[in-house]
Amino acid sequence: MKATVLLEYYRQFGFVSSVLGGFAFTFFGVLLPVSVNGRAAALAALLAVAGSISFLLVTLGMTFAAAVAASLPAEASMPASILAQQTPLSFCFLIGMGFLLASFAVCGWIHSRLMGIVTICLAAVGAFGIVLVLIPFLH
Repeated sequence: MKATVLLEYYRQFGFVSSVLGGFAFTFFGVLLPVSVNGRAAALAALLAVAGSISFLLVTLGMTFAAAVAASLPAEASMPASILAQQTPLSFCFLIGMGFLLASFAVCGWIHSRLMGIVTICLAAVGAFGIVLVLIPFLH
């Protein structure tokens, strides 16, 4: 594929991943002091930091791919080694979304059983919607 076509794709994917990664890490920071003995809070914090790390990988991969695409001549093709990273980075993005939604799902259990059930249902609906929206765009 032509580098100019992929440049904006890499930029946007890197930007969205960085925002989500920052949000997940902030969520981790908020959850960490919630309850020292609470298993739900600890699990939610663990899932949030796992999501943040997944998004960090995507941000780095897409940002450096954008840098390569921007440095190539207008009609040049992207190197095959960089194109090969699109699929693993796309799956890493989905995994990060899964960790973040799982963290949301577990958070409700910190408050009450009813809230836990509600947050699990909402996270499942969110996951279904995310998959429906993103599948056509992920390679």
